[in-house]
Parts: sequence; C-alpha cells; structure tokens
Amino acid sequence: MNSTATIFARLAAVVPSLDTYTPPIGPMRPAIFNERAPDDFLNRDPKPAKPFLIIAVPTSDVAMETFTETGRLILQDVRGYQRDTGSGADLDTLMRAVRDLFHNRPGELAVSGGKCDVCRVNGPVQSPTTDPSLIGRRVSIRLDLVNT
Repeated sequence: MNSTATIFARLAAVVPSLDTYTPPIGPMRPAIFNERAPDDFLNRDPKPAKPFLIIAVPTSDVAMETFTETGRLILQDVRGYQRDTGSGADLDTLMRAVRDLFHNRPGELAVSGGKCDVCRVNGPVQSPTTDPSLIGRRVSIRLDLVNT
C-alpha cells in the first residue's frame, strides 16, 4: 500500500489550479512533487506563477492490527506553495480544496492492495519556507489503510 500514490491520484482533481512542470526529459505535467520541488522548476524564468504541491514523506507509518485485519496508520502532509504576491487567497482556496478531497472520504481513495477505512485532515495551516519569495500552507492527512 503506497500512501503517496493514493494521495497523488486524488490530487488530479485540483490540477487546473496548479502550475505546470516540464522536466528535462519527458512531457509537461502538473506541478505535484514528492519531498521537494526540483531546482529547475523553482529557478526557472519566469518563476512559477501558480501554486504547486509537494507530497511529503509520511511523518508516521505504524502497524494497525486487529484479530481480523492488518493495515497501516499513516500521517502524511501535502504542502502547497506559491509566489508571495501580497495575497495568499489563491493558495488558501487551493489548500481548502485539497482538504475537502480527503476529509471524511475514505471510500473515494484508490489504494493499491488495500482500502481506506478512515481519512481525516487537519489544516490548512502555515507551512514555513526558506525562500522569502514563497508562501506556504499545509494539510495533514491521517489514513487508516487496511490490507485486502
């Protein structure tokens, strides 16, 4: 069961709100990254104009077992960033949409090798950045995944 793949698949619903990325090799795709955005995306000219998302590594991944089921309890963040233009309204709207894609919607998540029993989301809250030209928000997703 790959929680990052599950989250990535569900984020397809917000692709129109995201910037795009053209890797050195390959076609253009939505700006959704694992762990961090590539330098060639952040340093391009012109700078990213629309928000982009980063699916962070799980902050917790523990066994969840009962007499009849085995699974995982996973806590994982989705972070959104955009250029600081003086207003974070677009980013706030995007991150509320991300929250709404997951919160209390376990049956709508595609989980390879399992199913989602519980999906809860906290946030969006501020996500600090080391780049003063960017502002950030994050949502924290709790996934209770059961093996099938």
